[in-house]
Amino acid sequence: MGNNDPANYRPISLTCVICKIMESIIRDSIIQYFFANRFFSDKQYGFIKGRSTTLQLLRIMDEWTEFIYTDFAKAFDKVPHQRLLAKLRSYGITKEILQWIENFLCNRKQCVIIYGVLSE
Repeated sequence: MGNNDPANYRPISLTCVICKIMESIIRDSIIQYFFANRFFSDKQYGFIKGRSTTLQLLRIMDEWTEFIYTDFAKAFDKVPHQRLLAKLRSYGITKEILQWIENFLCNRKQCVIIYGVLSE
């Protein structure tokens, strides 16, 4: 099906403004906590202020020939929620924040519609 296959696209989340604000507050809080506790590797670039993905690409260009291309976007979308929560718990994220994240992820479904075809 090529470009008409909904599985080739990443879904977007349609949530209310309050939910998006809470997501932003939680994300900022976790990032601040991770920086304070030095949980981010020096090799972490994306989604961190001052560490552009362009800079990352320049630093690793010589190493790319040694690696097999992996579709990171699809891998990220398929991370098991319980594994993610366990990892966050191991970093010391509080149970209140973990509970909020778990409730946010619980019973959610995502799909993509392309030319009237709905993904599973």
